[in-house]
Amino acid sequence: MITVRSIMQTDVVTIRPEASVRQLARLLADEEISGVPVVDGNCDLVGVVSSTDVVRLAAEEADVHMASFSLRPETSIPDPEVDEEPEPDPYGFFLPEDSPLGAGGLLSGLDESELDARTVADIMTPVTYTVEADATAMELAEFLVRGRIHRAVVVEEGCLRGIVTSGDILRAVADGRLS
Repeated sequence: MITVRSIMQTDVVTIRPEASVRQLARLLADEEISGVPVVDGNCDLVGVVSSTDVVRLAAEEADVHMASFSLRPETSIPDPEVDEEPEPDPYGFFLPEDSPLGAGGLLSGLDESELDARTVADIMTPVTYTVEADATAMELAEFLVRGRIHRAVVVEEGCLRGIVTSGDILRAVADGRLS
């Protein structure tokens, strides 16, 4: 039986609540991760923070209203080899370069000083979702689905021991460890 202990990541990247949002964004980008546990000076777990929290801050600060943007451009990117009208792009995979949803669009409206003025404590979720290391992978999957979350922190005897994500479960399935 596969347990959380066998699929969790034990080399956990963390951040302090007083770190700036800029430091958080840099950490997430450098480590190529989407979220981290937040620990205080005593290494006690005080919350979690993710790239979604950074995007939410950017959207609030830039006064972006997602509903006002169309995710369906009129046409797809034309194929230069074919001399015909392009088909509509109903799923919005090809956004115009100047789209507010394109690369840097949301963050471009955020004043750089705001990234330094706001802290992780300002945007983190103070509630942490913890799971026991001996829980089964199935229990973990049900927990993540029920909580509509993508990561859970593994704590034993009050100490941070690891982190486990929905990606860890997918990796175990892909490797044939879960059937």
